[in-house]
Amino acid sequence: MAFVAAWSPKLAATYGGAAAVIAILVSCRLPRLRLADVLAGLTAVWALASTMLGTVDPSITWWLAYLYASACLVFIAARHVVSNRTHLLTVAFAHLAGCAATSVTLILGARSNADHRDALLDYNIRYGVDGININYTSYTFVTGAVLAVALLRVGLRSHVIRATLVGALLAFVYGVLLTGSKGATLGLILGASFLALTAISSPLAWAVARLCVPVLILLVPFTAASRFSAIAQRLDTLFGRETGDLSGRLEVWPLGVSAWMEQPFTGLGPGVFRMVNPFQIGPHNLLLAVGTDLGLVGVLLYGSAVAAALAAAARQAGHVGRIAAGLFAMSLLPIWMSGHWEYAQGSWLVLALLSSVAIATNRTGRKPGRHRSPTARGQFAAGTARQA
Repeated sequence: MAFVAAWSPKLAATYGGAAAVIAILVSCRLPRLRLADVLAGLTAVWALASTMLGTVDPSITWWLAYLYASACLVFIAARHVVSNRTHLLTVAFAHLAGCAATSVTLILGARSNADHRDALLDYNIRYGVDGININYTSYTFVTGAVLAVALLRVGLRSHVIRATLVGALLAFVYGVLLTGSKGATLGLILGASFLALTAISSPLAWAVARLCVPVLILLVPFTAASRFSAIAQRLDTLFGRETGDLSGRLEVWPLGVSAWMEQPFTGLGPGVFRMVNPFQIGPHNLLLAVGTDLGLVGVLLYGSAVAAALAAAARQAGHVGRIAAGLFAMSLLPIWMSGHWEYAQGSWLVLALLSSVAIATNRTGRKPGRHRSPTARGQFAAGTARQA
């Protein structure tokens, strides 16, 4: 499923939830639920329950509700299956292999395409893979790039593996440029900037990520059409394909806010906003998408699950975990703010792997003092014997 999440999103969307349940059952052990798992599970339950709370026929909303639940189940199953370094690397490289296969297909298709760009950053011409949404492909490459960088940071000693990761990373970057996704491109730029800042001051970089990401997610969709309109216009002119309104986002965001306020706590129901707004498109913003679909309850559960997973990586894996968590948040920030990536299984899978990255760094995340080392136990026993 880690491979398929990148290679065939439609197949993953259809069978991901079932595969997650099977993976847990085959392990023959109950999941050891942590805070992030509980929150993800509650998000899945709430998404399914929301089909009964809305005013729209549940048969219309159940599929998107299933997609939310399926992504959360994949997250829980990945964290459950990954119990040692070998498991982590196996699942991670399976997903990277899916991303790499997709990038090769994209690159070969672009080379054979009759329409060629005048320049690499001329986004007026975009390349994609047949049967896959072009933005989905570009977002997949961004999360794949984040995973590749995280694996490079965990101290893998094999030069062959490290060279392979670097090659895959370059292919993903090139793939993003070919898709012409501005959000994905900005995500790569922000991710690279975050890594550069960590080289100067890792605590400062982590503080910037912890502060800026949630503030911008909460602030921009409510004020972009007014306070940030000038900045939005500048972003719209990047790389060509200028539309004047961020491809309709400045028009649809106020509608998303207004629709959410009609049912603030429970939302309209999964996918309902797309049907009722005059543009017949989704809100293209993570906060507004989850808000209109699942309401404030869903936003709190969803956001808390992501935050708990990133906090687990930062807390348990030390410096490497903070870099992985900050890189994930900063790289996906433009995607969260301008695209639809809320129930992508690849995103939730990578989040699960990053939350377990402590396994690959040989850190346990246990609080000091719970377990004594063999030497300490020996010294303690010797001291007790002398006292006796």
